[in-house]
Amino acid sequence: MTAANTGTVPKIGDRVRMDEQPGLYDVVDVNLLMQTVNLKAVDGAGHVTRNVAWTSLKSQSAAAR
Repeated sequence: MTAANTGTVPKIGDRVRMDEQPGLYDVVDVNLLMQTVNLKAVDGAGHVTRNVAWTSLKSQSAAAR
């Protein structure tokens, strides 16, 4: 279930997974105009993945199913 399908807007601090990408990420910034987020890997690497579309996100609870 993606964010676009549920009608929910990701919030800063949400823990999510990306489609076709391994790992768990925290939302660190939300761009409402472009409907994208910046994600930081939870593993502590400090890498921020920028401008990820909401449609490619899964919440942690949905991703665990």
